[in-house]
Order: sequence, then C-alpha cells, then structure tokens
Amino acid sequence: VLLYATCSVLPQENSDNIAAFLQRTPGARELDIAGAFGLKQAHGRQLLPQADGHDGFYYAKLIKIAAAPRG
Repeated sequence: VLLYATCSVLPQENSDNIAAFLQRTPGARELDIAGAFGLKQAHGRQLLPQADGHDGFYYAKLIKIAAAPRG
C-alpha cells in the first residue's frame, strides 16, 4: 500500500499525478479513503486550507496487485 500525500491544492501535483500513475502502472489500483477525511476528488481526497485552519493537503491511497504468473 502506498499513501501519496502533498501539501498542495494544485491538481497538477495531486489528482493529475495519480491519474497518470494509474494509466502507466499495470496492476495499480486506488483504494477508498473514508469520507470523513477531506473532499472527494477524481482521485484521492483534498483538504482545503480554509476548512479546518490548516494548510491545504492532498492524499490518495494506492495498491499494486501482483500480476498473475505466465505459463
């Protein structure tokens, strides 16, 4: 399991990176994160600075499933 996290609110550093990673990484899948944590994005969840008096944060939870053996 990989937790990708940034202290950014920019889609280019967040959900866009996850979308590109998932597209080029066979077997990689996004895992759900509980709805109590931030706002749902196309990929991952975003915490906005104004919401809770902290900086903006983004995170996505990923897993890579092992490929089935050939043969």
